Amino acid sequence: MTAEQTLPAKAGAERGILRVIRHPLLVNGSTITFAILILLAILAPVITPYDPVKVDLSQISKPPSLEHWFGTDVRGMDIFTRVLYGARIDLTLSIGGIMIALIIGLVLGSAAAYFGKIVDDVISRFAEMLQSIPMFLFAFLIVAVLGSGGPTLLIVIALCYWPAFFKITRSIAAPLMRTDYVAVAQTAGRSGMGIVLGHIAPNTVIPVLSQATVNIGFAIQVIAGLSFLGLGVPVPEPEWGAMISVGAPRIAYGEWWMAVFPGLALLVTVIALDGMSRRLAKAEGY
Repeated sequence: MTAEQTLPAKAGAERGILRVIRHPLLVNGSTITFAILILLAILAPVITPYDPVKVDLSQISKPPSLEHWFGTDVRGMDIFTRVLYGARIDLTLSIGGIMIALIIGLVLGSAAAYFGKIVDDVISRFAEMLQSIPMFLFAFLIVAVLGSGGPTLLIVIALCYWPAFFKITRSIAAPLMRTDYVAVAQTAGRSGMGIVLGHIAPNTVIPVLSQATVNIGFAIQVIAGLSFLGLGVPVPEPEWGAMISVGAPRIAYGEWWMAVFPGLALLVTVIALDGMSRRLAKAEGY
């Protein structure tokens, strides 16, 4: 057995990540658009002078202008400011929730592939049970128990999406059990969990990144949908779904900007994430 055959899986996974990041296919409009969105969210306090939650009764329902680029809402709050700060909330919750789900899925999928039999059956049946429940119904149940708010949304996203990562990881990890480096690790006396975390899980990271990217877009829609129904981020915190909920009834009165601009921000973000996912899958050949 050569030295290359016994290289740690982690090192191979790190090289794979670098290869994907440097792939020319990833330098495209979707990636640039998403990078700009993140940059705008980070620089929101510098870009706009307005407070995203400060009520100004003298500026109620103002249309887009040089002073208020996206207009103001029914409380006189600047919509452009709220859209930027809303990106902070939506991106933080969706990315955070998906990362938690990804970690859970990676660990459980790798463990199921390594231990097999009873462990595999128990985790697989539990994942299938969760996936059989309509997502929004499941989300309603969690919100009913824990209440609305950011932490609850993180839990909702993590619980709703880890089964998908589990299944992807399990399908990829199973063939890895027959590789040389796992055999060497077993011969060397490494524990089962040590092999799972140190050798199997790192090699499944690359294939699940594409799924993670598109799931962030789905998670944003779930967060926006729950907030639209009043079950997510509480008003007056700037969140795109809640902003659309407040602005939608005002369209009938000609005040279209209250719902259109946060809706466009949501649409552009989801399209950018979907494009990134497709490019990532193409770059890595999945």
